[in-house]
Amino acid sequence: MNFTLFRYSCRKTFPLWLIFTVLMSLYAFAVVRMYDPDAGAALLSLTESLPQTMTILGMANDTNTFTAFIVNYLYGMLMLALPMVFTVIVSVQLMAHHVSNGTMSYLLASPNSRKRIAATQRNVLIVTLLLMLAVCCGVTIVLCEYFYPGQLDILPFLILTACVFALQLAFAGMCYFFSCRSNGTVGALVINAGACLLFYTIRLLANLGGSLSYLRFVTPYTLINPAGILQSDLKSCLLPLILLVIAVILFSLANRSFQKKTMPF
Repeated sequence: MNFTLFRYSCRKTFPLWLIFTVLMSLYAFAVVRMYDPDAGAALLSLTESLPQTMTILGMANDTNTFTAFIVNYLYGMLMLALPMVFTVIVSVQLMAHHVSNGTMSYLLASPNSRKRIAATQRNVLIVTLLLMLAVCCGVTIVLCEYFYPGQLDILPFLILTACVFALQLAFAGMCYFFSCRSNGTVGALVINAGACLLFYTIRLLANLGGSLSYLRFVTPYTLINPAGILQSDLKSCLLPLILLVIAVILFSLANRSFQKKTMPF
């Protein structure tokens, strides 16, 4: 890994990282403050009045405990979608953008190999994602302990966050692969956003069940089962390991693709 390039890419990524991290932290604060032990009936009534909407968004799970409530509204939608949007943008910024504006030619003219450059940019993407989820997880735990001390089951919450990180790594591997294959910023953005949006839409449709339930087999979101993880179900805790394998494969393919790529300059 080239540490000079790593530091430079981290500095360039930091403003965007800060925006997304602050947004996710504010959302976590809103979710924690929204909890009211005496409002269970009202929330149940909301779910019953909008059953399809809540089911599609993945927020129709049992919320009879504080931890279940936090997980349901935290990881039901935005905490899955926002890191994915961040990944789409940053993966393009780290690779395709340098190829598009010609700065990659200067990097390749340096003593660094293509493999080293690709590995460095990959590590920037992974580290920024890890820090984003770690900060948001830490903020959520601190808020829960401050407003509702002792009510959050911290260990299952940490395990679930690690599983969500594995999911985001799989998407990061996919976006990084497409970014390494692309010569233009716009093309890479369109492909990455389209692929991520497709999987997210499939998830929403699969949540409806019925004749569309088979769609759960074609989206990686199915490998994350928050309810099972909170109940310490072994299968639910181990399934996200498949996502790590997918991420390793995709990042390896991205690295190989970049090494064999014919540059447009």
